[in-house]
Order: sequence, then structure tokens, then C-alpha cells
Amino acid sequence: MQTLNLEQLKATTQAGGVTGITLRGDGAAFVVSVQTLRAEAILVTSRKQPRRFADPRKALHVLRSTGWNECRIDTTQWRPEDRALEKTTRPDRSAALKATHEAAQAQADYERWFDAKVQASMDGLKDGTNRILSEQEVHQWRTALRAKLEAMRLAQPA
Repeated sequence: MQTLNLEQLKATTQAGGVTGITLRGDGAAFVVSVQTLRAEAILVTSRKQPRRFADPRKALHVLRSTGWNECRIDTTQWRPEDRALEKTTRPDRSAALKATHEAAQAQADYERWFDAKVQASMDGLKDGTNRILSEQEVHQWRTALRAKLEAMRLAQPA
């Protein structure tokens, strides 16, 4: 059986090569069967898999966008009760989405903490509880910190 992607269906329709379209029930979904001048074809995704529509309204919307305004609907093999059986779980996507949400939450928490620290420092400068260090004081503080870190590094067993 031949296949057509959406762009090919549009081009075939515009060229007058489509003689009919049928939405065929396939389990809990519908597939688009295209009758062309040469043979029957199935509408496929970019991965060459039959494009399945759980909602026939969405299929009709897609067909209208190709320039096709009529179709038959064949519900012989349509079994809407199979929807729960056909639904595939994606634990990999679930875990990825959960990790993404946790990372976004952690980032938001960090930004709130950082903003609060900056605001507290600025408020401290205004009310005098904080002061601006001179360049010499900063240099002395850095030197002392480096010496402390070096002492800690040397104290660790190799």
C-alpha cells in the first residue's frame, strides 16, 4: 500500500489526483485512507507510521487544510472502548518531565533566595548595618581566606 505525508496529500489534491478520502476506524482511532487515480494510500507521519486520529474532528480539520472538503467515514473497525488499552505509558517522558519541573522549582527557589540576599544587603547599606569594604580590606579578607583554604588542603591526607 502506498503512503502519503501531509505535504504530498496537499500536492496530490491540488493536482486533482485524489478521487476520495475515507476515515477508517482502526481500534480506538481513525486513519486517513486516500483513494488516488493510481491506488489507495494511507496518510502517514514523518516517521512513515500511519497517522492516527483519536478525535475524528481533528482529522477533518487536517483534511480541510489540504483543500479536501468531503470524506466517507467507515466505523466498521472503530472500537472507542479500546482507547485505554492503546494508550501507551511513557515512564521515560514522565521521569524527564518530573526532573524538568524539579529543576525549574529549584531555580525559582534559588532566584528568590538570591533576590532576598541582594535586597537585604541593599537595605543594610541604606540603614547603616552594612558597610562598603575598602579595596585594602577586601584584599586582606581574600588573603586570609586563601591561607585558610591552603591550610585545609595541606591538612587532608594524600
